[in-house]
Amino acid sequence: MIKIANIYYDLLNLYGDTGNCKALAYHLRETGEEVTVDNIRFGDKIDFSDYNVIFIGSGTENNLKLALDDILRYKNDILEYKSNGGFLIATGNSIELFGKSALEIFDYTVTYQNERTVRDVCMKTSVFDFDIIGFENHRGTIDRDEKIILEDNFILTYTIGPLLVRNPKLTDYIIRKLLENSDSDPSKADYTFEEKAYETSQNTDLKNITSE
Repeated sequence: MIKIANIYYDLLNLYGDTGNCKALAYHLRETGEEVTVDNIRFGDKIDFSDYNVIFIGSGTENNLKLALDDILRYKNDILEYKSNGGFLIATGNSIELFGKSALEIFDYTVTYQNERTVRDVCMKTSVFDFDIIGFENHRGTIDRDEKIILEDNFILTYTIGPLLVRNPKLTDYIIRKLLENSDSDPSKADYTFEEKAYETSQNTDLKNITSE
């Protein structure tokens, strides 16, 4: 049984980021695995230890501040969850919750620009041998060379919307890690449509828009 929690889904789902949970659950079920997805609202108690995957999406600046006020009480729980190998996926401006000015899970600092960054991105990483594509729309920036954070099983990126739908190899990577001690077969997950969409994106000018 894989348990997924979509936290603050009522506040942080500005670009339909919750679709990532649906995509992950769909492909996990293709492998034969049982999956539950809990949508956790602002103010609900979060038991991080009860979940294999925590997902948090993007939101308005005001909603992000509300989420920050609530999530600060879970700092120690998140650190323990990370050390125990739990998966956490943060998209859009929710990654700002994990920097020095907030939870201090990672050592990056967020600065805010007057103008928004609105662009397609094709990101190379030191972890994967494939690019990660997506779209960004944010005012904050982080002082990291790589604009996607991959540490332990935490994946944080300013990319918004259908991150896992657009990046089937990333979804496959997560699923294979989740099923390492399971009898379910990750090879049964079918990414045909996602792979075609990814290939189409790679064959356009997107491949020339690179965020290192």
